[in-house]
Amino acid sequence: MEPLFKPVITSIVTTDDSAPVRFTRSAKLRQQATNCLSIAVREKTPDFAADLIDEAIRLSRRARELEVPKR
Repeated sequence: MEPLFKPVITSIVTTDDSAPVRFTRSAKLRQQATNCLSIAVREKTPDFAADLIDEAIRLSRRARELEVPKR
């Protein structure tokens, strides 16, 4: 049976480095990571659950990078 949801992995490019925009983007990425994990824990296919967890890790890592102030 084909899963209903497949993660779409895209590169994230931001052109505005202002702090408010970066923190807003960071919050969105954290929410997407949470959504991936919520779906993964209910997923019956282990491979698909693993892909979702990997995507959540990538999203969280990028969110953390955006939260660090630029020098």
